[in-house]
Amino acid sequence: MESIQVTLVPATSFDYIKNLFQYYIYDMSEFTGWSPYANGTFNVEDAVTRLSDYWHKPDHFAYLIMVGEEVAGFSLIRVYPQRANTFDMGQFFVLRKFKRKGIGQSAFKLSVQAHPGKWQIRILADNLGAKAFWNKAITEVATSEIRRAVETYKNNKMDFLYFEVKGT
Repeated sequence: MESIQVTLVPATSFDYIKNLFQYYIYDMSEFTGWSPYANGTFNVEDAVTRLSDYWHKPDHFAYLIMVGEEVAGFSLIRVYPQRANTFDMGQFFVLRKFKRKGIGQSAFKLSVQAHPGKWQIRILADNLGAKAFWNKAITEVATSEIRRAVETYKNNKMDFLYFEVKGT
């Protein structure tokens, strides 16, 4: 079996991530109920301000997930505003053609290795696929016990997973 080379590359183009965000919102609409506009696009404008933070704030980090030379998704990491010593996976997205091949897990491992310390992951309560992915991915990298809580975030019931990753 051919080895897949997964890397994280700092995202230098805001527009590129903004364009990929259409697909992220489309995937999330299954759980959020978001509908596209009449022109067939999803509302990324609400997210644009928050996305621009990844290019303007020092505690925000935007990465493209690469498979060889091809973009496979993005990993958007920030220091969580309500917990100044905790990294938060703001958004994590893998294009469908790359799913179920271990690419997301590899990209997540690279993400936490680049930012060792305390972490949290937020998952929409109804997103069973994401829950399965995150439980497996976190178990492979966590160097502490995983603490779980159900909290409300922006009017959505979410599972929060807290854990730590020590630097290598």
